[in-house]
Amino acid sequence: MAIKKAIKEKRPVGRPSLYRPEYCEKVIELGRKGCSPAEIASDLDVDRATLIRWTDEHEDFRTAITRAKIHEQAWWEKAGKAGMVADKFNAAVWTKSVSARFRDDYSEKREEGPSITIVTNSAVDVRQLDADSRDALRMALLSAGKTIEHDPGER
Repeated sequence: MAIKKAIKEKRPVGRPSLYRPEYCEKVIELGRKGCSPAEIASDLDVDRATLIRWTDEHEDFRTAITRAKIHEQAWWEKAGKAGMVADKFNAAVWTKSVSARFRDDYSEKREEGPSITIVTNSAVDVRQLDADSRDALRMALLSAGKTIEHDPGER
């Protein structure tokens, strides 16, 4: 009799899921700190494949991951803006980070066809530039991926 009862009661295959609905708030909070999906997986002590599976299986988790990605990008953009006025800012590292993390918004789109590279060896004394010109130069250097070191005596 016990055998028949055991046959009728099927046990689920595999281990039970580690997913918990409270992970959603944790994921969003980690996104607000600029954390990547790998960092989120690490904090939850699961692998990235598990995050993907939970995203597919749980609508609330999918929403949390989407919101976390938005917060992650906002964190990195705020860090970039803060770096623009900091004493030292490694624009090359920041540019590489955001272009790898947020390809749709920060990857260079290149058109097919011939390219032209212009190289000059000119020196510019930034102390001779007005504030608007310095800002324009800073933006040009950032878009070119150059590191900018700010001289505290400048302004």
